[in-house]
Amino acid sequence: MPVTMKRSLLLLSVVLLMGLAYPLLLQDAFQGLSLQLVAWQREFHRALTLAISEFSGTPGAATWSGLLGISFAYGVFHAAGPGHGKAVITTYLLTQGGARRRALALSFAASLLQGGVAIALVLVLVHGLGWLTRQAMGSVAWVEQASFVMVALLGVWLCLRAVRQLRRPLPKVVTQELSQRAHDDVHEHDHACCGGHHHVDPSRASDWRTALATVVAIGIRPCSGAVLLLGAATLLGNFMVGVAAVLVMSLGTALSVSALALASVFARGWAERRLVGQGTFGRARRALSWAALVGGLAIVALGVSLTVTGASQPASAPLLGEPPTRSGSSHPFSP
Repeated sequence: MPVTMKRSLLLLSVVLLMGLAYPLLLQDAFQGLSLQLVAWQREFHRALTLAISEFSGTPGAATWSGLLGISFAYGVFHAAGPGHGKAVITTYLLTQGGARRRALALSFAASLLQGGVAIALVLVLVHGLGWLTRQAMGSVAWVEQASFVMVALLGVWLCLRAVRQLRRPLPKVVTQELSQRAHDDVHEHDHACCGGHHHVDPSRASDWRTALATVVAIGIRPCSGAVLLLGAATLLGNFMVGVAAVLVMSLGTALSVSALALASVFARGWAERRLVGQGTFGRARRALSWAALVGGLAIVALGVSLTVTGASQPASAPLLGEPPTRSGSSHPFSP
C-alpha cells in the first residue's frame, strides 16, 4: 500500500474516532462538567418558570419576548452540553456519510421531534390523565430508556449493513460513484441514469430509513425543560403559549446541533477527498465500509452503556430543585 494511502487512512481513522474517544479519556472532567451543567440547567428552569409566570401576570410584548428569548437560549444551551443525541448524530455522519442537506434534516427533525414528544407527553399525562408536572417529568426516564434501547438497535442495524457492504464485491462503476460523492457530498444523484432520477434506488431508500430510525432513536426523549415549561403553562392556563415557547426552544436546539452535524459532514468529506485523491478507489471504499462498521459498533456500545447505566441507577430530580440522587460515576454522554 502506498505511503500516501496509509497516511490518508490514518487521517480518516483519526477524524472518525476523535469524537468518540475523548469522553472516555476525559471522563473525570466530564463528571465535573456534568455537575456544573446540572446547576446551570436548574437556573434555566427557574428562569423559564419565572418567565411564563410573568407573562401570565402581565401579558405583553416585553414578557412575551422575554419568554421566547429564554426558551431559545435554553434550547441552545441544552444542545451545547453532552448528550447521547449529539453523539449519535456525529457518529452517524462521520462513519456512514451524508450530504449537508441530510445533516440539517437530521438535526432539525430530531430537535422538533423532542419538542413534539414533550407536548404530547404533557397533553396525555397532565391534561388527559390529570398527572402532576413532577409525575410527568418522572415518566421522562422511561421514555429515555426506550431511546437508549433504540440507539443500541440502530447500531446493530448499521453494523449489519456495513458487513453486507464489506462482503459485496466492488462494482466496475465504483470509481465514478465514489469520486462524485467525495467532491459533491451527495446521496442525491443517480450516476447510472443520465444524471437524473428515473427510479428509486433501494440502497438510497435504505439510507433514508436508517436516517429516519436515527431521528426517532434520539428524538423520542423529550427535553425535561420543555416538559417543565409546559406543565407550568398548564397550571397558569397558558398551555398554547408554552407550546410556542417549546417550539422556539426546539429551534435553538436544532441550530446548535446543525453546527455540529455540518462540521461532521465537512470532516467526512475532507477525509473522503484525501482517500479518493490517491486513485485507489476500491481500497478507499473498503476503508469507508470499515469505518461504517466501527461507527455502528460505537453506537451499539453507547446505547448498551446508557441503557445499563439508566437501569442500574435511580432517577434523579435535580432539575426541580432537589440534589442529584444518582450514585457512582455518571455516563459521559448522559443528558
